[in-house]
Amino acid sequence: MGNVRAPTREGDVSQMLAAEMVATPFHAIPRACIDAARNLLIDHVGITYMGAAHIGRELIAYAKDIGGRPDAVLIGDGARLPAEVAAGINGHFCRSTNFEDTGPGRHIGPLAVHTALAVGQRRHASGRDVLAAVALGYVLCGRFHFARRTGPISGTPEHRMVAAAIASRLLGYDQATTATALNLAWELPHREPMPGQLAAHGSNFVTKRISPLGTPSALATPLYHARGGVQAALMAGHGFKSVPNEIGQFLHDYDVPALTVDPTPFRFLHGEMELKPWICSRQSQTGIQALSDLLDEHAIDAGRVTALRLRLTFMSLVPHQIDPAPDDYWQAIYSTNWCAAMVLQRIAAGPQWVSPERIADPVSRRLAAMVEVLEDPESSQIYRDRLTKGRAAVRGTAEIEAGGRTYRAIRTLGETYGSPGKEMTAAMVEAKFHECVAPSLGRDRASQLLQSLRSIEDINDVNDVAALMTSDRRRA
Repeated sequence: MGNVRAPTREGDVSQMLAAEMVATPFHAIPRACIDAARNLLIDHVGITYMGAAHIGRELIAYAKDIGGRPDAVLIGDGARLPAEVAAGINGHFCRSTNFEDTGPGRHIGPLAVHTALAVGQRRHASGRDVLAAVALGYVLCGRFHFARRTGPISGTPEHRMVAAAIASRLLGYDQATTATALNLAWELPHREPMPGQLAAHGSNFVTKRISPLGTPSALATPLYHARGGVQAALMAGHGFKSVPNEIGQFLHDYDVPALTVDPTPFRFLHGEMELKPWICSRQSQTGIQALSDLLDEHAIDAGRVTALRLRLTFMSLVPHQIDPAPDDYWQAIYSTNWCAAMVLQRIAAGPQWVSPERIADPVSRRLAAMVEVLEDPESSQIYRDRLTKGRAAVRGTAEIEAGGRTYRAIRTLGETYGSPGKEMTAAMVEAKFHECVAPSLGRDRASQLLQSLRSIEDINDVNDVAALMTSDRRRA
């Protein structure tokens, strides 16, 4: 996002942010950031099919019961529904996989991608328009995340505001209307965390009670906030007014210059975005990378493993992330133990990890129960210091006992696939996409969709891409 005049505390921050959303042209966004936005789009469309296949039936029925304007495709079914409904439900399917981006701002990727795609379909926007909106929204969330003085963003008003910003840009609003949309999104009521959810990062979290609305870090669930942001934008477009500079009333929580002026524009998208090669917490994937490397380097067979220890930060020891015996989809997608068991068996990450048959598999359950997750105090301190020392230095360790030998490896986040310094290869991205999409669309249709997403920058109307998101049966 381009730089603007640094505001005083009394400045209208909503107007300044709106000016950037309206005035930043596509060609002002660095090529590396456009490429990153496209990779995010490909990755998140793919995993949305996985989420829809596992948790979609009831939400799809609910969405179709609502009905309304045929703006945008509902992934997993193919029905066309109002943009705010499609954005919220598609985003929720994406977020409900624990397979999504973990860049700055508490999992903003699902909301940014699906708000842009849904509103883009409503407006018959070009692929360039959609990519620019994703990039600008992602960066806006990153700035709020790092500008907050009192810890990470709450993921509630900030995420709704990002959705409103993306929608406003695609709807072609001017600065004043966009500022109104941002303020309305900030004002809208939101789902507050319950006391049990607030304990999620402490010892009182109940492992086996994971809501289908997500874990506490999913307070940013697009089901609420993508829909709320699009709603705010549409209300603003019809002349509904907001309290002036509502965002500015909360500036005591933020470093205002860091929020409104970034000396290195777009760094959050290109330098902070982290995709996931595996289904588990990103913090845990340092240990999973170490485990995967050990298995490859020493050709260790899962049947020979007698013990496996992962040493990770304290953030990875939240009880639901170290569940040794997950009973269903929700428990499995958050369990580091389960992830390790799948990697030990060299099963490709995707829907087959969390199918009912796999969760009931006695070999998989035995391996997951064998995994021991311990804290690495030094790594925990690195995590606490990450804002000054860099997140890439956070590390994890894997120790395998097999055939009377002990194998050990350490990997940092910077050395873990999906990080800016070690991006997933094109082959890895393609394999992940096909694992998630082919069960729903078939391999040929999945390949067509992947190619369309890769060339989205050259597409004049994103509805041409959306047409490939439904099965042949639905299209007929």
